[in-house]
Amino acid sequence: MLETNLMCPPGWVSRMKANHLPNRPQAVPALFGRAFLLLILLTSAASSMGVVDVGNISHSDVIMYVSNDNPRHYVQGAIHVPRAEFVADGRLRSVREICEILGSHGLTRNDTVVVYGSCMECGDPTYICWLLSYLGQEDVKVLEIGEIEANMSESPSIRPPANYTPELRPELLATYDYVKSGVAQIVDARSSDEFQAAHIPGAVNIESSSLLSNGRLKNASELGSLFNLDLGKPVVVYSLNGGQASLVWFALKILGYDARLYTWLDWLDNQPELGMELSDLRADVSPERMVRITARFSESMKNESMNVMGCVTCEPITVYTGGLSRDKSTGVRLGNYTSPGRKVVNVIGASETNTAGPVEAGSAADIVAVVTDSSDKEIKRIMMHPESAYVYTGTWDASGVPAGIYNLSVELSAWGITKRFDKRIPVEIQAERYRKLGRF
Repeated sequence: MLETNLMCPPGWVSRMKANHLPNRPQAVPALFGRAFLLLILLTSAASSMGVVDVGNISHSDVIMYVSNDNPRHYVQGAIHVPRAEFVADGRLRSVREICEILGSHGLTRNDTVVVYGSCMECGDPTYICWLLSYLGQEDVKVLEIGEIEANMSESPSIRPPANYTPELRPELLATYDYVKSGVAQIVDARSSDEFQAAHIPGAVNIESSSLLSNGRLKNASELGSLFNLDLGKPVVVYSLNGGQASLVWFALKILGYDARLYTWLDWLDNQPELGMELSDLRADVSPERMVRITARFSESMKNESMNVMGCVTCEPITVYTGGLSRDKSTGVRLGNYTSPGRKVVNVIGASETNTAGPVEAGSAADIVAVVTDSSDKEIKRIMMHPESAYVYTGTWDASGVPAGIYNLSVELSAWGITKRFDKRIPVEIQAERYRKLGRF
């Protein structure tokens, strides 16, 4: 759940030092279309957030390098406030602590802040822009630097301490209830592989990497073509821990969308655990090379790990609703892989009114057998059907595949969560045998 201010990409009229873009564009006649709306955005009077280059930085601007590494050179006058400073035990610190950190580096909420880092694709600059905007920073920009030799320093600058007084903007955080309400359009900023494995129902996939060209944000027309969204309806952008999502959110703000940040992990934390075990998996091959697959399930006696695709190297961050307060009983999780208190639900077992299939309405579980070859390449997915309580069966027509050894595993999906069970078995498909027909 993250969101922040507005910015202008390279090549825009908004290369001007200040460039105001409205959060919610006024309705325009359909006759004019998106191009006319973009023109309105570009010519509106000055935004508090934008993309600038070194030549457009004012002496009064506070420049922040926010990545966690130690670069060889800093932009002249830049302070170094690593993203990691705002995190403790995998959680974003409280508002009071964050404000103390910013104040210790000489920042006030009334400063014009220019943020940059070593990895735009990681979302370091845009994530910190969101954080500052959440705290009420009125004027935040992203610095794009290329091959620069002048105006660089070997050491960061030091500013005298200041008092940072926040004015929170909680509307920049999307909550689970808000996402679930259907009020907003949902954008998944993760990779297409992650999206296809599991995603929030109704979400569209716009990979954060598609917004960049050679490490820089694309221009307005290129960005506009990536978002086939309704400008008059709010947008929630999510990724695993918010970094990738903050980049997409940033671009949406440029184009005038009401955009908010969310995380995939918070969605998972609000879903019941798929508390099932695959107790037995069998594959019987007929002479005609038809494979009958039988999967038998049982209720899990322990929390079984679930294979969730994600950026395991990304810095884990947890943002909690309610103003990033010290009360961490509820909130939005950004990058923490634990899920305490998560409800464990049997999604395929028997109940008094249902002898097979999903227990709860709206929680229909899909059971799929997955066939892979010797190189672990997926070659077939077979939908399984309930034969009785806890037993699912399916048939794989292997008549068209080459002879060899194949691997068989099972996936269970419900509530947008996909669980791949560790158990898998080999299936041998022999060469086809030909029989004589009639007399000769």
